[in-house]
Amino acid sequence: MAETVSPAPAWALDRRLAGRMVVAWAAALAAAHLVQRGFRPPTALMVLESLVYLAFYVGLVSIGPVRAWLDGIPQPHRLVFAGFVFCATWGQLVVQSRTTFPFVAWTMYARAEPRRLVEYYRYRGIDARGQEVWVDPAVEFTFVNSAEIASRVKYLGRPAASSKEGPRRDQARARVRDLLGALGAAYNRSHPDAPLRSLEFVHYAWDYRTQTPADAVADPVLHIDLPEGAAR
Repeated sequence: MAETVSPAPAWALDRRLAGRMVVAWAAALAAAHLVQRGFRPPTALMVLESLVYLAFYVGLVSIGPVRAWLDGIPQPHRLVFAGFVFCATWGQLVVQSRTTFPFVAWTMYARAEPRRLVEYYRYRGIDARGQEVWVDPAVEFTFVNSAEIASRVKYLGRPAASSKEGPRRDQARARVRDLLGALGAAYNRSHPDAPLRSLEFVHYAWDYRTQTPADAVADPVLHIDLPEGAAR
């Protein structure tokens, strides 16, 4: 009488593999925490999100066909695949795409802004007649999409307007200074009758819960004087 072989279970937890994944999960969480928050206490949301990923990965590799596919891959390929998943999870937890690129967060749209402040930046100049002029980069730099300008300026504006001194703020202010110089030169080329003598990078913060738009106060961040030859 032939011996019957019971089929392999469709789902089975491999405790040894699950233990390795717990170690990798802890390493990814620690790396993401250090990048996003430094040595401050971790946020409950990050820990909870990472636990969801851990449960998903352990459950996925416990499925019979998935395990069979992984077992059929050569060992070096499995290591590369595991490293890719590790980096992708790390990038998702950090949510700082410029820092973790190409392992960026898995979001189609931007996440909600945690602060209830509407922050924006303007460019205030003084022309040769002594009159105040508000300069629009989208008008002067017509070859660049206005949304791209606003996105880049927001990325530079926050560290530049920060009250905390450090290399990051110094680097951001140096880039803002270069932006002001280019913007002033472009404006003066298109306004030779009244060129700018100076240009200022101005930060606004509006709390829409308690303030009217008129209550937003201009906070000058950086000021440059434009040379007479800026239009040339």
